[in-house]
Amino acid sequence: MIPASRQRNYLQSGLYVIIVGILATVLLERLLTYAEAAEKAAMEATLSRLHAALYTRVAYLAMRGKYEAIEAFPAQSPFVTGAMKASNYVGEFVGLPTEVEGGSWFFDRVRNELVYVPKLKRYLQADPDDQAMPRLRFRVEVLRSSKTAFTGVSLRPVGSPQWDPVP
Repeated sequence: MIPASRQRNYLQSGLYVIIVGILATVLLERLLTYAEAAEKAAMEATLSRLHAALYTRVAYLAMRGKYEAIEAFPAQSPFVTGAMKASNYVGEFVGLPTEVEGGSWFFDRVRNELVYVPKLKRYLQADPDDQAMPRLRFRVEVLRSSKTAFTGVSLRPVGSPQWDPVP
């Protein structure tokens, strides 16, 4: 026969294992949510740097009177146009590549879109045609007030993707 104190120790140990398991599950779920929020923030920071580089390039070319070069921005990769380097930019492709590692940027020459493929996508609601490989797509638009008066450049999302990891 097992003493009563021994039974209590097994019961206590089992209870401790259950509590630690529940806490570990909650912690890991929170960490994944924070990791996804950090990835979204990094993507937005890259977009902001690209926008600044493109805006500077538009101003430089407009001052030089090279309006044709500005007109060609939407058909070129923003990373190339803005002379910006990023370790996760994999280059230009004709169409969509079959496999791109998560957390990477590429430029689709067919659609003239800058594409970001996220690593974590639990909270990403992309377009229905992107269900196989969820991604965020952006287009470069040159803004102007007249034929030779440029007011800037923008990177606009294509469609209406929702990515809202709430920590």
